[in-house]
Amino acid sequence: MKNAIVSFCFFIAAFLTASAQTTGNKILGVWTNEDNKVHIEFTQYGNNYSAKLIWMAKPNDENGNSKKDKNNSDPKLRDRQLIGVPIIWNLKFQNSKWVNGAIYGPEKGIVADCSIVMPDANTLNIKATKGIFSNVKTWKRIK
Repeated sequence: MKNAIVSFCFFIAAFLTASAQTTGNKILGVWTNEDNKVHIEFTQYGNNYSAKLIWMAKPNDENGNSKKDKNNSDPKLRDRQLIGVPIIWNLKFQNSKWVNGAIYGPEKGIVADCSIVMPDANTLNIKATKGIFSNVKTWKRIK
């Protein structure tokens, strides 16, 4: 009887974990920012969600070269191409939102705390917080 109760509890815990991960997976896919100048793809690694820059409306600089991460605070990363740069990382899905992540803004080279809520299947409200300042941006699903 004791083994049956333990097995049942394990089954319930596994079901709830799988259900939470499936709900958290709603964020997976390709999204665009408010002015449709970049596309960002969300992926999952274990229990964490992250996103990288996969497309830019203007991927080249004035000389026709691929834009680089020139504003990065780490000088060793300033020569990498912006396409493929991680934009969001370490998000965890908890209580119907993604929390405790970080977001990188390559235009200023700033990393901020990040959380995301999804008011509907095709909208992300991304809150970036740095110190006492915060900003919310809305991204739309592409696919």
